[in-house]
Amino acid sequence: MAAFTYPLPTTEESIMHRSRASSTSSGRLQASQQVQPLDAPKIIVIHPGSQHLRIGRACDLNPLTMLHAVAYKRKHQEGDWPYHDPMLPSLDNINPAQLQVEFEEQRLIASRILQNCVIDDKQRLRVATPPQQLAHFNRKSVAEKIPPPGNLSEERNRQWLDRDAPVLFDEQILRLSTFDARDYDIHFPIQRGELNVHKQKGGSLQCTLQHIERIWSYALEARLKINLRDLRTHSAVLVVNDVYVRRHLREFMTLLLQRLGFQRCFLVQDSVASTYGAGIGFGCVVDIGAQKTSIACIEDGISQLNSRVRLQYGGGDINQVLLMLLRKCGFPYRECSVQDSYVDARLMDKLKERFCHLNAKVCGAQEKQFHLRKQNGQWLRYTLQVGDEAIMAPLAFFHTELLNITGKARKAFTQQPPQEQYDCEDCFDAEYLRETGRKNGARAADPIVAQLLAQPRPLPPITADDEELNVVDQDEPSSNGVAVHNTSSPSVGHPQKHFADTANGVYQYGQGQVMPLDQAVLEAIGRCATNETKRKMYGSILLVGSSVKIPGLAAWLQSCISLQVQPGTEVNVFTKGMDAGMVAWKGAAIMSVLESARELWITQVDWSRHGLRLLRERSPFLW
Repeated sequence: MAAFTYPLPTTEESIMHRSRASSTSSGRLQASQQVQPLDAPKIIVIHPGSQHLRIGRACDLNPLTMLHAVAYKRKHQEGDWPYHDPMLPSLDNINPAQLQVEFEEQRLIASRILQNCVIDDKQRLRVATPPQQLAHFNRKSVAEKIPPPGNLSEERNRQWLDRDAPVLFDEQILRLSTFDARDYDIHFPIQRGELNVHKQKGGSLQCTLQHIERIWSYALEARLKINLRDLRTHSAVLVVNDVYVRRHLREFMTLLLQRLGFQRCFLVQDSVASTYGAGIGFGCVVDIGAQKTSIACIEDGISQLNSRVRLQYGGGDINQVLLMLLRKCGFPYRECSVQDSYVDARLMDKLKERFCHLNAKVCGAQEKQFHLRKQNGQWLRYTLQVGDEAIMAPLAFFHTELLNITGKARKAFTQQPPQEQYDCEDCFDAEYLRETGRKNGARAADPIVAQLLAQPRPLPPITADDEELNVVDQDEPSSNGVAVHNTSSPSVGHPQKHFADTANGVYQYGQGQVMPLDQAVLEAIGRCATNETKRKMYGSILLVGSSVKIPGLAAWLQSCISLQVQPGTEVNVFTKGMDAGMVAWKGAAIMSVLESARELWITQVDWSRHGLRLLRERSPFLW
């Protein structure tokens, strides 16, 4: 087989800029064995998400995309109720009538904003179709029985759901009706961009890792046709979040190298991988996933620590807004229940991709159709009319009061400084150096030791399930505040600050309201170190993630940012000409075959021998 090669990006050497000078440190680790030549078909790239898992060989054109969930067959016992993680974010736990009233108020405000949009050179304004007019048509719409779609064979329809299987994955879970789901415990191991650790059934850290191991093993063996015993000859690249929990990364390394048995692996942050996938050397990466939005500024292959933030809203929240708007105009599928049925949750995800846009020139009633398979196997076709609902749902990214239906109390996560998070298994962290420096009477003249001793003492040790992140609560001020590096002077480009620039409110907008997308980008770029870096970031804002496929999103975001920066500042928001959800995966595949990435690999033998010290020495980001 001919050797597989990727076109090298212009930033190949950027991976050599390490988070710390491990090559010059006196304690540099030596590899226990010679690194073998890179072989793309033997490298598995894994990009886990809140809703989907993307996994495949580095030589594949596109990864396998499957639902990142697992369903276990239950044994019916008295007092044992089924546990289901929701596919979409749950509605806020308040009075439904009050929820409707508050949502209607925000819908009217957003509608007035749209009515003031100019649609052509003649300064004509948009004309909206009243929901009452749409409801008059939609309430009369009756579902039509249709034959199964042509792409579904008779054999596939007979095997629509294997009810005897002890474990279900991917499409089989998405076919579970409300009735069928009662026989299963269904777990999504990642929620809102982090491990879904909770206090209910199957929610401990080790149980969550077991769910992930089950899903990944199924993907490797059943879908990629790789025998798990052969993984000892394969390598793995894992794409992780920019805002990470160090304990979770350690568990991921143990899962890959010791439990699954890969020969070697390394970790890469998703925003850095996205720049490689897009072929750019720097930029502000805005990753909008199913349940979270993360922003990070990348320069020379390094994610700038001060600019990282993860916000708790994504495409799933937009799905809930869309459903609420469609019900306002007489949605003909009245039995739709996204909280109880994964079939309905998947349907809303498809309707968002087909209906939604951010093009102000499209107005008036549009007739749409969608197909749905009922539990008895009968396929139905629904016809409905939609108006501004198609543009108002994604507008919630910028008018975030519409997102209050999935919760007002949201948090923004930033990366905690290394000296404030330590691990009992890491004997070379800042806490160890501080304690040993005092015990051994370290000289104050030593600048490194003096700097460590001058740092504030961290909080008491965290427990296994605690977050090692800075949390800024939008309703209640965080007792810990945020990192010092998140407080900076006003940046070039947006002189008028809309945020409370204090320790408790850096990422708070208005009266405790979750931060809109454009303001979050402005805030992240404003925390870059120099004006030149900020200028570069404004000129290269890359949109990635499964929820940025909405037509017109890039142009709308660019327009919003341009109105808030100083005159003359160039703003460029763009997507790549590929599936936006695959950009990070493709970038990680490119990185895995670069010669400059050889020193990042951590072998199974080295991990068993040295553990966390290897991540400190070899990770391509600040550990």
